[in-house]
Amino acid sequence: MKIFTNTKAIVAILSITFGLGATLSLAQTPAMRRRPPGGPTPIGLPLPSEPRRIEKNNAPPEVEEPPFLQRPLPQLPQLRSLPIPDEIEERQASTDLLGNAQKPCPKTILLKAPPPNSTTPYGPDFPSTPGPQWIEPNFNGTTINRHVRHTFQWNGCKERCCEVQKAKLVVTAKALTNGQSNQSPDAGNDSISIWKNGSVLYWQYLWPNTGVSAGTVTTLTIPIQPSWLDGCRLSFQVQDDTAVLDAKLVATGCCLKPNIKP
Repeated sequence: MKIFTNTKAIVAILSITFGLGATLSLAQTPAMRRRPPGGPTPIGLPLPSEPRRIEKNNAPPEVEEPPFLQRPLPQLPQLRSLPIPDEIEERQASTDLLGNAQKPCPKTILLKAPPPNSTTPYGPDFPSTPGPQWIEPNFNGTTINRHVRHTFQWNGCKERCCEVQKAKLVVTAKALTNGQSNQSPDAGNDSISIWKNGSVLYWQYLWPNTGVSAGTVTTLTIPIQPSWLDGCRLSFQVQDDTAVLDAKLVATGCCLKPNIKP
């Protein structure tokens, strides 16, 4: 009788032990965990509105934080107004600034991209880093961690004296990912910059310091100083979680062949 009682006690203890173990095991099973409603998205799962990041951990620092971002934001002069309104200037625009009897100066050029859909950067204007794998070759790209580079060029500078009275660059851009602020390593710290012969002439942030949502579109108008158009070209870069939908350069001035007699 004593042995029977001890056996029942042992069975009871084992039942409680295994029952409690099963309960704890189920409680710790990942499939049974419940996330509180409205809780944060688990780390590692991309947000539905963001494209898939590629090689993020392998991206060199200059992709996300180019050195010029450490410089103070430069100030730009205001666009000078001419008697002819901008919309009329653009409607009467030509492909060069060459003065002639049929259409005397000043003249206006209007260059747009796309088309073509591929960018056409003038290599010597841009820095050597980051490498080509971090450069987006097309307008309206969808891959993040890539810089967009493009150069507007036109004929008319060779053997001519050119004077630009006013110019502007207009760029339409779209955030490819969410951004928290101008200091966050996402679309928030993306910038547009003007380059010439490997040096940055001007830069500014694309998005406000309060953040930006993926898919947001903005249009920026940047006054261009005449010296930036030396060589009849203008090069710009957009960093690096933002796509460039389109861009245009409008410049008003005149190029004349010098009347030099021996």
